[in-house]
Amino acid sequence: MTARRPIRGAEPIAPDEAPGTAEAGVAAPDAGRGPRFGFGPTANTLLAYTLVKGLQLALYNLIFPLYAYSLGFDQAAIGQLNALGAITVFVVSVPFGVLADRVGRGRLLALSALIVPPLLAGIALSRSFAALAVFIVAQNAAATIYWSTTTPLLVGAVAPERRARAFSINSFFILGVGALGAVLGGAIAALAARLLGVSPEATGPLRAALLVNAGLMLLGGLPLWRIRRVEGASAGAEGRARPGRADLVLFARLLVPDALQALGAGAIIGFLPLFFALRFGVPTGQLGLIFTLTGALGGVASLASPALVARAGNARAIAGLMVAIAGAMAATAAAPTALIAIGGEGARAALRGMIDPIYAPYAMTRVAPHQRGTLGGLYNVTYATGFSLGPLFSGALQVRYGFGPAFAAGAAAYVLAALAVWTLFRGAGE
Repeated sequence: MTARRPIRGAEPIAPDEAPGTAEAGVAAPDAGRGPRFGFGPTANTLLAYTLVKGLQLALYNLIFPLYAYSLGFDQAAIGQLNALGAITVFVVSVPFGVLADRVGRGRLLALSALIVPPLLAGIALSRSFAALAVFIVAQNAAATIYWSTTTPLLVGAVAPERRARAFSINSFFILGVGALGAVLGGAIAALAARLLGVSPEATGPLRAALLVNAGLMLLGGLPLWRIRRVEGASAGAEGRARPGRADLVLFARLLVPDALQALGAGAIIGFLPLFFALRFGVPTGQLGLIFTLTGALGGVASLASPALVARAGNARAIAGLMVAIAGAMAATAAAPTALIAIGGEGARAALRGMIDPIYAPYAMTRVAPHQRGTLGGLYNVTYATGFSLGPLFSGALQVRYGFGPAFAAGAAAYVLAALAVWTLFRGAGE
């Protein structure tokens, strides 16, 4: 879709439509025939790494808080460590996005895949707060490259008509299949505990799970060097050009809805376990099962995104999903029983899983290929901002007024995001 008033960079640009500005070194999709398997070697390699990344994230998110707690750190200290990660993402996202546009996204992604595993191992071997903080900051900085480069690389490697399906599978891998990482982490800790003759909550078994996680990322990242070999060092003269006023206006149009939806998500996601535990008395073990299932549900639902786009178009699909998410959040907060609240959260997770495969490729095709890394970095900034300010605002509301108004504020942010999409892109070509 195109803006009602055409501006430079607003037209969708397929990787084979602009000689000299195509996605650096990523072979343009063959217009005459499709790949023999999947989406082609580059896209298949990226999707495989996303699957590994999903397993790593789920395993880490389950094990690390328990590991830090086993070292003697309380919830406040663990929260400070997590906040350091979000701040790091905010600081480094745009510089790394610009760097990716200049030196080559495939090369930078492959380098980060070698850097991240030793840093994950450093976290696993750290005992002091200072050491954990240093490794967490470094690991989050290196891991940010994945989020800044994967989307533009995948857009450049897949033909336009197949992008929605490729991104739906990408989301399915990181959300649906990736949710199994939590199961894997628990199984590794249990096995290590049996071998060591200690409790699974002891430091040793949890450290073993984190070390296996680092090894998994190392093995999963090795195939990325195939992408580095086919990608040029830079995007040429255009990659070194500074964005003009029209480019900045376009970036703002694309980022405003994303910032609003990040604010809405940030207002509730970090508080969902507390919501179910305090309002309905759901025990910790059942909470783990609930969120594993809702994460998998989001991944499965993402596979339906291509059909939704074909039926409704990009703008209608994105705006409609955002409004539906707002409704699910409101229903969860107002639910009289735990079962209904779980149903509302499941609906929110499924609807949320359907947005990324639509919004990400749509946004990337609105800008010139040599600017996609920069846009990816900016998206990381909106994410970090939303997930920093959202929890602060929501937490203050909860202390004063309870969960209801906090969830309502998150839902309102999603409604505003939907209005922004509809206002900025209504009537644009699909």
